Amino acid sequence: MLLETKNLCKNFGSVAAASDINFSMENNEIIGIIGSNGAGKTTFCNIITGYTKPDSGEIIFKGTEISSKSVLDIKNMGIHRSFQIPQIFDSLTVLENIMISNLVANNKQFSYLELAYNKKNIDYANYLLAQFKIIQFKDVTVGLLPQGARKVLDILIAILGKPSIVLLDEPTSGISTDEKFSVMEHALKAIKSLNISILFIEHDMDIIRRYSQRVIAFYSGKIIADGTPKNVLEQKDVLKFIVGGSVVKG
Repeated sequence: MLLETKNLCKNFGSVAAASDINFSMENNEIIGIIGSNGAGKTTFCNIITGYTKPDSGEIIFKGTEISSKSVLDIKNMGIHRSFQIPQIFDSLTVLENIMISNLVANNKQFSYLELAYNKKNIDYANYLLAQFKIIQFKDVTVGLLPQGARKVLDILIAILGKPSIVLLDEPTSGISTDEKFSVMEHALKAIKSLNISILFIEHDMDIIRRYSQRVIAFYSGKIIADGTPKNVLEQKDVLKFIVGGSVVKG
């Protein structure tokens, strides 16, 4: 077992943001997380990554209980995260962002920017850019990037340091319809090649259907469905509270 939560609970005042969440994840899984706004999916991810502390319950990562550990400790143990709004330096180039972030991710101490510019670091950054299919943007200032490339860069930076799990928060949010599938295709293929397990929050059901091996559906702080995309997205409660509409038999 890679990751497991047991009876995880978190209240904000009278609101139960997480209620007895029992969840498990194996190595190399790709799990999509769905739910309407306020359903508890972001709280769940915040708890796993240490940004929010649970009121009760356990989080077990590779056999170690981590619910009391800090964000940095959890990151160093191997659970990384990308955010809905990319956490990157707009004034630097794509290559510079990766080189500096790689040193930070590997806990390297440096006093001057020049220390990031060694051949090994440059070669690794170029390798990752090629894997994620954005090498054509390596010398472009991040502030000038297309939105799709910004998203891919943020995801790339999240996997620096080779975590065991990466959490992606709305990876296709703000991306055009033309870009969303290529962004997911390239990013997930590159992440899988590094043997990193993936949890991603997503509102686009086309993305969920195409790229999830398994889907977790949240409603009112609880997991109401867990299974294959087809099985979960056809369940009555998921259709009623999350997807909308009804199952079309064909």
